[in-house]
Amino acid sequence: MECREIIKLMEKLAPCKYALEWDNVGLLVGRDNKDVKTVMVALDSSMAVIEEAVKNNVDMLITHHPLIFSPIKRVNFNDPIGKKIFLLANNDISYYAAHTNLDVAVMAHIAGKMFGLTNTNSLEESYSETVYKVSVFVPVSHALKVRDAMTREGAGYIGGYSHCTFMGDGKGSFKALDGSEPYVGLVNELTTVDETKIETVVKEENLDRVIKAMLKVHPYEEVAYDIYKLENKIDEKGIGIRGYINNDITLEELANMVKDKFEADTVKVCGNLRKKVVSVAICPGAGKSVIKNAIKAKVDVLITGDIDHHTALDAWEAGMAIIDGGHFMTEHFIVDYLRDYLINSVYNSDDDLFSNNRKLEVIKAQEKEPFTVLN
Repeated sequence: MECREIIKLMEKLAPCKYALEWDNVGLLVGRDNKDVKTVMVALDSSMAVIEEAVKNNVDMLITHHPLIFSPIKRVNFNDPIGKKIFLLANNDISYYAAHTNLDVAVMAHIAGKMFGLTNTNSLEESYSETVYKVSVFVPVSHALKVRDAMTREGAGYIGGYSHCTFMGDGKGSFKALDGSEPYVGLVNELTTVDETKIETVVKEENLDRVIKAMLKVHPYEEVAYDIYKLENKIDEKGIGIRGYINNDITLEELANMVKDKFEADTVKVCGNLRKKVVSVAICPGAGKSVIKNAIKAKVDVLITGDIDHHTALDAWEAGMAIIDGGHFMTEHFIVDYLRDYLINSVYNSDDDLFSNNRKLEVIKAQEKEPFTVLN
């Protein structure tokens, strides 16, 4: 397979448009036409992971945490980031990062399923589609042809429904001026035509294609159509998740469940261990930024990582407990998920995803929690 084919699979799962503004995702090092036989998946782009990729002749490395966050002015072997970039490039390893786009797309949702959360919603909205309403006036004879051309290019998607349109009949009138070539009527003569008004919604990413498709099949020389930017929010997504846990469980029991599900050696808890918990928020990785939203949502407990002393205390005093399972351990499950996703996408897909009939191997990096807890 080529690198670009794997990128296509990754961006089908976690589109780069979902990434937060400050983030840096996508193909960060290497070439997208690289022939890929072996992919390595990891949480971090550590030196140990990159050296393991080099040792195993890996063609493509995919990590959750990006190697390059801020703009860099030089790439040399004396700088830690420069050394990593040099090793990747010098060994022709294409390097791809899926960070907050992966968080928004699947990370918290997978974690929510691990804990059996129900009635879930995003904890902090970070993305929604910009949507437009397009209205066009068409002679009745061409209404279905124009409507079908628009919906083929992505018009009319609302939630789990496609081809959503409204059509209303009426009378259209116009006078063709000198030099025009009217489809119906005569020059300098007022003409009245039976017309249909087609209305539909269009996501911003599809707008140009929909308009071009409409104009291509519309019979009029000058087409009357309107485009309105809507305030409606669709396809809302965000960081973290909140919901309800069905089990009659205490904070202490949930903390032990966190240890088990995330395979963590230790967890930190701030709150009354004997208190029953019902509403739960989960933000794998570093969750300090979502604490205000979790408190506002009145959840009993937030499961996350990287919470400092004062932040945990403030949350507890605001009525919300904290379970800190560590940044690494609350996210590392995504490595198994990505490996399985890539394998299943390639081997169980009806699409022709193979180049030259070569098979793809997907392996996990040998990573471990960077912190050691001394008792």
